[in-house]
Amino acid sequence: MKKNHALVIGGTGMLAGVSLFLAEEGYVVSVIGRTAAKFERLKADSPPNSIFPVSVNYYSKELFSEVGKAIAERGPFDLIVSWTPNYRALEKICEMNDRATSFRLIHVKGSRRYFEDEEIRITANCIYEKVFLGFVKENGNSRWLTHEEIAGGVIQQIADKTEDRIIGQLHPYSERPR
Repeated sequence: MKKNHALVIGGTGMLAGVSLFLAEEGYVVSVIGRTAAKFERLKADSPPNSIFPVSVNYYSKELFSEVGKAIAERGPFDLIVSWTPNYRALEKICEMNDRATSFRLIHVKGSRRYFEDEEIRITANCIYEKVFLGFVKENGNSRWLTHEEIAGGVIQQIADKTEDRIIGQLHPYSERPR
């Protein structure tokens, strides 16, 4: 039986909890990141043979050959979770995933993108969902979200499958941390 294959772009940092969640849920998880030590921690905290490092920067020219290898070795992606400002690279990765009957793309974006964003071209077989990262107001102050809050919100998106989600708050935007 084929295991579901997920790609997590930025999955060793603030999305590390998402990578581990997917591995625990039985996915084979290809994780794009740059730091070997973070990959080792992920692999140590996950079930055996569930996390596969794709050690490359998402602005690197090697990105597409490495993603192509992941698809060739583990099959097309059923789910892509992406934290990347490189929209053109994300579009190309979706195009490369053309063997998938359908797949979900959960695009994690910073708060500014909620107010001023460019469109991303998606393929016909892609279900596109956006998660915007806001801030938290506490005791009269504001702070950015923690990695745990971000991962928890993205995991909730994986379960709920809503079109758009905001983690934290975006309004009033003038009260965000600086």
